[in-house]
Amino acid sequence: MGESRRKQKVGGLAQDGRLLFWRIGCVFGIVAVILATACYFTYSHNRKLLARAERAAGTVVEMRHGGGDSTYRPVVSFRTAQGQAVTFMTSWSTSPPAYRRGDQVTVLYDAAAPDKAEIEGFLSLWLGTLILAGLVTVFGLLSAILMIVAKRG
Repeated sequence: MGESRRKQKVGGLAQDGRLLFWRIGCVFGIVAVILATACYFTYSHNRKLLARAERAAGTVVEMRHGGGDSTYRPVVSFRTAQGQAVTFMTSWSTSPPAYRRGDQVTVLYDAAAPDKAEIEGFLSLWLGTLILAGLVTVFGLLSAILMIVAKRG
C-alpha cells in the first residue's frame, strides 16, 4: 500500500511539473504575441514614414548626454522644404556617440509634423524593430519548447 501511494505521489508531481511547463509556455506565448504586435506596428510606422517622408540635409548641432548613463543623443537642425527651421533630438542614444557635432545627416520628416523627424539610417529606423523581432523569436521558441516538453511528459 505504501508503494502505490508513493507512485501516486511521484506521478502527481510529474503531472504538476507538466502543467507548470504548459502554463509557463502559455505565458511566454502570450508575451511573444504582444511583442510581435509591437514589432508589426514599429515596422509599419517606419514603412509609412519612408513612403511619405520628405528628405532634408541636417547638421548635428549637439550631442546631448542621455541621462544617468553614459549614452549620447544627437540633436539635429534642418530646414524644411518650406524654409522652416527645425531642431530635434533623436529618440535613441548610443555609447560611444554615433555622430559628432557638425556631422551632416539626411533627415526624414513628415511635412505635417516636421518636429517628429528622424535621421535616415539603420539605427534610427530598424534597430528597434529588429530587437523586437529577436525577442519574439526567443519567446516563441521557448513557448513551443515548454509546451512540447509538457505534452510529451
